[in-house]
Amino acid sequence: MVNHDNQPDPKQPDRNQEAGSWTETHCQVIELPLTKESLILVLRYALDVENSPYTHQEIAWWADEFHMGQFDHENNIEAAVADVALDLHLQWQMYLDNTYTPESLQNLDFSKVQLPAEWFSKWLEQLDA
Repeated sequence: MVNHDNQPDPKQPDRNQEAGSWTETHCQVIELPLTKESLILVLRYALDVENSPYTHQEIAWWADEFHMGQFDHENNIEAAVADVALDLHLQWQMYLDNTYTPESLQNLDFSKVQLPAEWFSKWLEQLDA
């Protein structure tokens, strides 16, 4: 869950200004191991929205957990694989910021937001899947 309420102040570029507050709604946690195979699985699910047990919101947040998992010494996650997960999560955040107004984000059902399918195809290609 992320709370966004600042943006750069055009009058003072080194300062932030209040721009309206929004908090991303809760989503269900994906209970999968943090492995390349699981990442490939959720990316494929994202391409099949009709039959997927996961929303794009859930997948984006799981991807963030996946990326952070590379820093756990018990996980042997390749950096290049973790980078795909990081890109997915960051693209989710930027998509929200660039697609919706701060006002609409306050009432948005994030579980209905869908990222472009070609992005998931690109990430699968990067994983050679």
